Amino acid sequence: MKQQQYICLVAMLLSAVFCTAQQYNFKHYQVENGLSNNAVICMLQDSSHYMWMGTKDGLNRFDGYRFKVFRHNVKSNTSIGSNFIHCLQEDKRGILWIGTDKGIYRYNAILESFELLSTQITGVISEIKSDTANNLWFLMNKTLYQFQPAQYKLVWFDPERFGFFTSFTILPNGYLCLGTPEGMAKLYHPTQRTISSIDMFAHSQPVNSHWIERIYHINNNTIFIGTSNQGAKLLSLDTRTYTDILTRGNNTDLFVRNFLQVSDSTVWIASESGILVYNLRSQHFTPLQKAYNNPFSLSDNAVYSFCKDKEGGIWAGTYFGGANYCAMLDAPFQKLFPMPNQNSLSGNVVREITADAYHHIWIGTEDAGLNRLDRTTGKLTSYQPDGRKGSIAYTNIHGLLADSNRLWIGTFEHGLDVMDIPSERIVAHYSKDTETGSLQSNFIHCLTKTRQGDVLVGTTIGAYRFNRAAQQFIPLPFMPVNNWYSFIKETTDGTIWAATYGNGIRYYNPGSKQGGNITWRPGVAGSLPDNRVNSLFEDSRHRLWFATESGLCLWNSKDSSFRIYTVAEGLPADYTLSILEDGKQNIWVSTSKGLAMLSATTGQFTVYTTANGLLSDQFNFNSAYKDNNGTMYMGSVKGLMLFQPDAFTDNPYVPPVFITGIQVFNQELQIGEKNSPLQKSISYTSSIRLPYDQSTISIDFAALGFSAPEMIAYAYRMKGLEEDWVYLTKNRKAFFTRLKPGHYVFEVKAATSNGRWSHTPTSLEINILPPWWATNWAYFFYIVLSAAALVYILQLYHNYTEDKNKRKYEQLEAAKEKERFASQMEFYTNVAHEIKTPLSLIKGPLEKVMKKTGDNADIANYLGIMDRNTNRLIDLTNQLLDFRQTEINGFKLNFIQINISTLLAETFTSFRPIAEERGLRYHLQSPPNSIQAYIDTDVFKKIIYNLFSNAIKYAGKQVIVTLQPVQENDVFFTIHFQNDGFTIPEEMREKIFEPFFRIKETAGQQGSGIGLPLSRSLAQLHGGSIVVNTTASGGNVFSLQLPLHQQNETTPL
Repeated sequence: MKQQQYICLVAMLLSAVFCTAQQYNFKHYQVENGLSNNAVICMLQDSSHYMWMGTKDGLNRFDGYRFKVFRHNVKSNTSIGSNFIHCLQEDKRGILWIGTDKGIYRYNAILESFELLSTQITGVISEIKSDTANNLWFLMNKTLYQFQPAQYKLVWFDPERFGFFTSFTILPNGYLCLGTPEGMAKLYHPTQRTISSIDMFAHSQPVNSHWIERIYHINNNTIFIGTSNQGAKLLSLDTRTYTDILTRGNNTDLFVRNFLQVSDSTVWIASESGILVYNLRSQHFTPLQKAYNNPFSLSDNAVYSFCKDKEGGIWAGTYFGGANYCAMLDAPFQKLFPMPNQNSLSGNVVREITADAYHHIWIGTEDAGLNRLDRTTGKLTSYQPDGRKGSIAYTNIHGLLADSNRLWIGTFEHGLDVMDIPSERIVAHYSKDTETGSLQSNFIHCLTKTRQGDVLVGTTIGAYRFNRAAQQFIPLPFMPVNNWYSFIKETTDGTIWAATYGNGIRYYNPGSKQGGNITWRPGVAGSLPDNRVNSLFEDSRHRLWFATESGLCLWNSKDSSFRIYTVAEGLPADYTLSILEDGKQNIWVSTSKGLAMLSATTGQFTVYTTANGLLSDQFNFNSAYKDNNGTMYMGSVKGLMLFQPDAFTDNPYVPPVFITGIQVFNQELQIGEKNSPLQKSISYTSSIRLPYDQSTISIDFAALGFSAPEMIAYAYRMKGLEEDWVYLTKNRKAFFTRLKPGHYVFEVKAATSNGRWSHTPTSLEINILPPWWATNWAYFFYIVLSAAALVYILQLYHNYTEDKNKRKYEQLEAAKEKERFASQMEFYTNVAHEIKTPLSLIKGPLEKVMKKTGDNADIANYLGIMDRNTNRLIDLTNQLLDFRQTEINGFKLNFIQINISTLLAETFTSFRPIAEERGLRYHLQSPPNSIQAYIDTDVFKKIIYNLFSNAIKYAGKQVIVTLQPVQENDVFFTIHFQNDGFTIPEEMREKIFEPFFRIKETAGQQGSGIGLPLSRSLAQLHGGSIVVNTTASGGNVFSLQLPLHQQNETTPL
């Protein structure tokens, strides 16, 4: 019976707590933010500070800004083998192990690749743990295994002996505590291999299922047990007894999926009914659930996984709502905003805040009337105009003042109400239209009360003091009626200060009757920066602060100057709206882009935005209040925020900075791809080389802090390009265009919102390679080439000079030779002429004598010798004369068509006796068809006569004369004269055609040295040529080539 009462009591307490407002604020990360799937089954922060989230569709790595998703890729053998991620574990070596429904995979952080642990492990892995020896313990298909990496050994725990398991944990002493489907908690001793059991449902209420979903230890003796039907249980191993600490949630069986010890006294419990924050000392629960009208609540009640990061923030993975993050060290902002059908504010745009003597906070909104917060009960009451007597005049509230049991309420264009606080009814109303008026405007902008008890009213047309006796509003001295008064305050010296919207600052001291105004003076140092002043504040040191639309201003009464704080000094915006001071003399300033705290000790600003838990970065005009307990209230356009400045804790965590991506021309470089310089993850790359045509790059970086990543500031520099740091507040990417070839070092550092910078910058060496034509080897080649070119030019010049001198020498020698040759020819010609006449006179008588010799053989023989020599001398003189004639171009040719074959054969026959006399093999080779050509017959005969004579004279054993066949399109005919005599050296083949030249080796042969030069000259007169070559077997071939036709052909009659 007592147990039933206990369960009912817990259920009632839980039900009551579930109805209260959320005390924890969550930030949501879902598929819209880049998460691969909203079902986050497991979570882990690795030793590099990255967050990992396993889902039903992929593994996610999160750096605070961007999710990198790893999925199975059938085309890659280095991708993860399955997209369904069940569990994650990092061992002592920093190796990440991933349990999937197709086995365990090891993540290689350097290559960002995955490797299957073993082909023996391919089932559903529901849980992985690592022990102090780095052995992996895991459940595959409810069977326990141990993998020993050092021996690469897999140990199987036979279910027939040990049973099936649903969850387990490794205790600090090395024992394993395991849960079973039957509700047993088993304790396994790895050394002794013994196991003992504890029934976790032995003294509990009967339930349909005893399934143990999760085993979680907080020390060697205390184990949390999560069940599918009976909530959470607490097992003590000392006494081997358990306690049902929570069995139901939302009036249903409580399905507990996970646990997380957040502190020594607090454990978070994940269930299908949300999160239960369990206090170990008080044994009380605080439930956290999804509230559809609260964007800061849990995104889904089905919570599967937890992770506490290195900043102390708590991550919760849900089945439908993605990942939820609660920054435990975040600024402790309590939020009040409209939530339908709940105890909440009536409107979003909070303008006026004040407190009365009844422990009420009054909150005026610009869009939904007046609210009263009971600080004792937390109850909110809304007041709206309803047209009945006693209700407020309008929903747009612009001034509140608690005066004893009266509440003065200023409105927008609807005058001034006075409420009786105890009765909650409007008992007076003032406007410019009432008889007891004197107000010049119905737009009541601000209200304040002096130490003398006077009520001061600021409007858009004048500032007034309320005369209670006369019920009249009297304009304040030195406060022109045509000014718009946004704020009025009495300082400790009795001076009335008024901030105006457009006319600077007005002041008046009733005691001294002195007053004046302060305005913006262009170009004057220390001047008020803007005439639009939204608020003013006197701090505990009696210094005056002014909130303007161009910065926060501190008044120096000694020289009537201002010290101005702007964005440059650390404010989130120059547009300042209201000012408060906390108990440590720190100044709090609301702006149009967040809340800033100016430290009294350091003089530095700390900025808070929605990233730190604010409802909105846009605060409202002059909407700030501090109560007697030091609690500050700040109004924004999305509701009210209240906080205790003393509750703020300094976050000492300095997140590490990683380079997370690099792009070339906006294309991400991938590991190991063709032409990619990345061989490993850019986060673990110390240097990179890029070709000159890939020098336009961008670099991504991230500081792995999750409490307020939007508030992390960055600074980077590219050493080698610039030495100064470039500071960023929003962007996390550095751009560099067309870096010149060279060596650079990219450095990046980060700072949290409290201004604490990274200890050591993260760096990446970047080497931009020069084009091939600008490399060191190229320059070396250019030097060598230039030197070679210079040498070559000098050599050319030398050769040119040498050739020039040689040509000059040769020309001189040629001229001399020509002169010598001309004189020699002249001499020989004169001699030939002189000899030819006597020879002709000798030949005639000689022929007559030969005819009269009769039978005297001896005389006849001698006369024959004389005749032959006479003929030879005549022939020589004729050749000399002919050669002379060709040299002076005096030879006139008569071209007629003749049968070359016949003429060649006749000449061949005439030389046969001489050949036979020398015992030569003598052959003529002619084509079967005769060859016709236009030639000068006499000249042609002289040519071939000399060639026949030359061939026979210098032959060894044979002479072959060949007439080449003529084809249809041939222009020339050719005759070869070949013998096997002394082979003419190549360097002498042209010299033999010079007159009187004789080769030393054949100088013994009879000859004049005129025949060949004459023959070539005659051939050239025909438009032909004579050349000499050698045969492969030795000997010489003289080739005569003459045209078949001539320009001046003569047809025979």
